Amino acid sequence: MRFFGYVVAIMAVGAGALGASPATVGQGQAQQIVCQVNRDRVSRYLSPVFLHRTLSDAAITLGQRYEEGTLDSSFFNQLVARRISPLGSSVRTSYKVLGTFTNDSDYVERLERTIYDQLFDRTLDAIGVSESNGVYTVVLASGLAQRPSTIDTCPTGTAQFSPSDPGSSGGNPANVVNGVDLPQFLCTFNSARTRAHADAFVVHRALADEAQAQVEQMVQLGHYTVDGPRKVDESLYAAGVSVKQLYWMAGDTYHGATSLVNLLTANYANYVNNPVYSVIGVAQKNGYWSVILASLYRSVHAYSPCPLTLSDVDYTS
Repeated sequence: MRFFGYVVAIMAVGAGALGASPATVGQGQAQQIVCQVNRDRVSRYLSPVFLHRTLSDAAITLGQRYEEGTLDSSFFNQLVARRISPLGSSVRTSYKVLGTFTNDSDYVERLERTIYDQLFDRTLDAIGVSESNGVYTVVLASGLAQRPSTIDTCPTGTAQFSPSDPGSSGGNPANVVNGVDLPQFLCTFNSARTRAHADAFVVHRALADEAQAQVEQMVQLGHYTVDGPRKVDESLYAAGVSVKQLYWMAGDTYHGATSLVNLLTANYANYVNNPVYSVIGVAQKNGYWSVILASLYRSVHAYSPCPLTLSDVDYTS
């Protein structure tokens, strides 16, 4: 896959260090939590479970809703239908929010007492975990269609199992904007941003239009380009769009929303997880894709970091 990216500094900004703040030792460490759960499962002659990226993303979303006071069963049902049910034809799932704890061991001890039957179900495949301000959210699932070839009782590193994309069908047609399933893309992208302690992106209409113009240009030229006849910064200036700083990424093989997010977070982490950037525009056509990030002179807020439908997507102009 070929891809590129470049940054356009429209206004000089401070060069202070940017990055995620380290988590408190012993609090919110997903690998430590699953290790303790697995040891207790193995002691009961049950197979170990594994950390699942999609379930952890769902846990982050549920935890955010809980902290906002907007979590209810209808939202969870929508989240299951949108993000978890596609993981297998016979998936069964549940979640539990508990707080407030000062360390992972106390949390696991309480979790095992609270949902013993679910956590020690012999059919349980995987869990996802998130923690914020001592409030923990866990999502459990069985009947998953994809599993890792080997499962470590105590996983090392920070990687979590991610199912392969079902294909490049473009997602739910009702949710597709500029060739991309926008709610799915934002939900996955914003979950990654949350893990990096950055605010969720808001879609900027002008950036989305410019991203669409970029992929149209690449389709016409028959290859991706960074120095084509249409320059991102010049085009936005001409349209009267006021932004502080831009970063543009593009490539020539689109594989679906999840794969695109994985590529961006793997190759452009310093940009896509940078809290300076607050708005985004994305488009794809015939495999060519374009993603534009920007910072504004004003603050914006995503009220639905994990939108389920287009009506939930947060826009700004």
